[in-house]
Amino acid sequence: MVRSLRALIGEIDQIATVIEREGAGSTMPWRGADVVICDKAPTTTDSSWYPSARYVETVHVGELSWLFNQLRKIFSQVDGYGSIWKEEFFGRLGNVASKYQSKVKSASLSQILGAVLHEAYAMAEEIFDHGEILTIPIAYGNQILDDIIGVTDLSAYLSQEETNEFLKEIGLA
Repeated sequence: MVRSLRALIGEIDQIATVIEREGAGSTMPWRGADVVICDKAPTTTDSSWYPSARYVETVHVGELSWLFNQLRKIFSQVDGYGSIWKEEFFGRLGNVASKYQSKVKSASLSQILGAVLHEAYAMAEEIFDHGEILTIPIAYGNQILDDIIGVTDLSAYLSQEETNEFLKEIGLA
């Protein structure tokens, strides 16, 4: 159980430091909490009654999957993770990775990881401001709250310059 916002932020900072000093690790492609990280999403989905996964397409599959695993280790210690907001958490991380890459066509690995870390910091603050990550209680087809209230023009996401500034602040640029 994470005891404070400072502790949670400190653990995210540790991941940023590892990335800065050693680079991102790499692991098997992430598949969990209705999110799949892959180099190319399938063109068809299965016809089961389960909703389709949220696909995050990237050339940095192993590294982004590693970051998702690192963040899972931290946030899984927070009350409500498994029973309430796990899908929202990883859905938002996936959304920001996808949206950032669509906005910044030549996004580097450090920029993508920085955008995802930025969202993790934002959700850490949301947990301590609201007691949890805000979700919708009943969703259709793998929809998360971020899909409904997310900014469709992507103006809520950091620009390339803002990302570079954020990366400098956390030591990744």
